[in-house]
Amino acid sequence: MAAVPSSYTPNTSQAPAYAAPPAGGSDALPGYDNTNTPPRTFVPSQGIDEKLPNHFKINNQYVKPQVTPSELQAHLALLGAFHRLREEFRTFKGSSDVPMTPDERWGVFLQRAVYRSEQWAVRMIGGEGQEEVLGDAPRVLAPNEVPPLDVTMVWHTYMLNPRTYYEDCLRKLPGLLRIGSFPLMQLVGSIDHETLLPHPPSEGRVSAFSTFTGQPFDSPINTNSDETLAVFCPSCSQPNNTPWITFKGDGFAQRGYRCICEYCRFMFTREALGVRKFYEDMEKCIVNPDRFFLANTIVDFHSGTPTEPKWSQTLTYIVLGLRDGTIRLAPAEAWGQQIGWTMKAVEDYCRIELLGKKNQQWIATPRPLNIILSAYRHPGPFSLDLASAVPPPPMNFIDKMANLGFTEQARWEDDHDTLTRCVVRYHHFLDLMASTPGNFVVPTLIPDHDDKVSQGPLSDAYDKTAEA
Repeated sequence: MAAVPSSYTPNTSQAPAYAAPPAGGSDALPGYDNTNTPPRTFVPSQGIDEKLPNHFKINNQYVKPQVTPSELQAHLALLGAFHRLREEFRTFKGSSDVPMTPDERWGVFLQRAVYRSEQWAVRMIGGEGQEEVLGDAPRVLAPNEVPPLDVTMVWHTYMLNPRTYYEDCLRKLPGLLRIGSFPLMQLVGSIDHETLLPHPPSEGRVSAFSTFTGQPFDSPINTNSDETLAVFCPSCSQPNNTPWITFKGDGFAQRGYRCICEYCRFMFTREALGVRKFYEDMEKCIVNPDRFFLANTIVDFHSGTPTEPKWSQTLTYIVLGLRDGTIRLAPAEAWGQQIGWTMKAVEDYCRIELLGKKNQQWIATPRPLNIILSAYRHPGPFSLDLASAVPPPPMNFIDKMANLGFTEQARWEDDHDTLTRCVVRYHHFLDLMASTPGNFVVPTLIPDHDDKVSQGPLSDAYDKTAEA
């Protein structure tokens, strides 16, 4: 087992190592022969970056451009593909055997997209317990590892929460940690720029995704009640064949999910699966407190940088009541039986350890504890409920870009000035933030300067930013 890192830094060689293999996963990682599969990359409009200054002044320091017009063009193409996917879903002529409203169908689609993303990130790219197989060196995404568009959409949403994403990579997703930044140009290279539809995937790409994830490559636009997945009972750890949707509304992808275990008859919900995730982390922290930490205890909430392990360890100790050494090792199932299978039971347990004699009902739960527990209110390796984080219809910003014609790539063949101005204004915005610390600044939507912003401090901050 690798030595415990002295501190957490962006250096991937110092990522924490774990011993537990991912559930249902294999220790083997993909070894693709890509010699006949050259990677596709996005080709921007010729000359689109030529008018961009080679440096900008931010907080009295000259820096290289943090983003370029060609990258904006690629990002707009990706957003256009997401918009096209949503439109394809909205205009789908088929129907499920379970009656659902369009919003309910979209919710089912997103739940399945998140599940597919979890399988891709853990089994194909590399999850917890595979650090030694992965090695320490940064790497690029192999052509056959480029995910389907629905998985890319979830990954994009995940990275819009950089602090949580970074910490999850440190704790649970070492494969994504070694890939590093979102490979925008490579991912957009898999999209047809004229139709904004994905290029037909190669046989190797389809085979690799299906083999490692156990999922079909094509996004499941429609779901029927006979489609199932294996869900492990939080109480006895046995697999249950569970439908995605049911007529009663208690399928895994529906709000009222409930399952009675086929083995122990324990009735559990998505909440109980999230609680099980907490108890599994709790067990690891007791076994090896120098290596394992609870979610949202590694990366500093304000600075976005990893703290010293001793602070993560101290906070974990306090929350779990490990300071006096009286807690004995027990499996996750035993903790569930002792403490309970609801987040309220977990919160009450942690409040007692955190507040001690001051634990009174009228005292609010400390914010750090709420932040920690927020990662355990749903199942899966991600600390965010990404099915809720993906913008619902209408997709707001994405729809605005599409309505303005910004996602149509032909627009940028002759118009290079608009995106260049966007980049310049963005760097001025960065300078404004850096030179006025403590002020709340809100970016404007270019070129729609009259975009409505809610009243109050947000509106005031928006006006001040626009003036600057």
